[in-house]
Amino acid sequence: MTNESLFEAEQTKSQRDHHTPTAGAMTSHIVANLVIHSLKIRQAKWFIKGSATLFIRQYADEWINQEQDFLNQINDILISEQEMVATLTTQFQEYTALTESGAQKYATGEQQLFDLVKDFDTQLLFIVKAIALADKEGKLALSAVLKLLYAWIAQQISLTQRFLNHDIREGLYEEDDDDD
Repeated sequence: MTNESLFEAEQTKSQRDHHTPTAGAMTSHIVANLVIHSLKIRQAKWFIKGSATLFIRQYADEWINQEQDFLNQINDILISEQEMVATLTTQFQEYTALTESGAQKYATGEQQLFDLVKDFDTQLLFIVKAIALADKEGKLALSAVLKLLYAWIAQQISLTQRFLNHDIREGLYEEDDDDD
């Protein structure tokens, strides 16, 4: 088999897994979200102004490092489970649920922080689904790391929302009873 045919087979499996969905497929969204979120944190770190500057300067590098650490742990587990690992920019763009905007760097510091909080919250939606799928599929190591990621993100939401003088869930996604 050629390199191209192997990659084609990988892409076919990935598409099939995303339509099922599987823990591996759902986790590819988490990986993409972590990659894009890290970029957005860097943008805020470099361009944020006002009182939020001190907050982001204190936490940005920690957030980036934690997200990269989780990204590495998750990818190592995916490889050991013989799952696909996104490695291409096009895959990150396809799988992410986060949106990027160059104009966001001109928003107020509080708006930039809140955008990062909303991104953290969006990540939780995928993490919850991936944990349920991993548990169902018996992927215990993946489930364990995703639970740690969930707990860490929930803490960052709480910390940042308090800094912004918001209630913890203020302005974030709330599941409707009709969303079942």
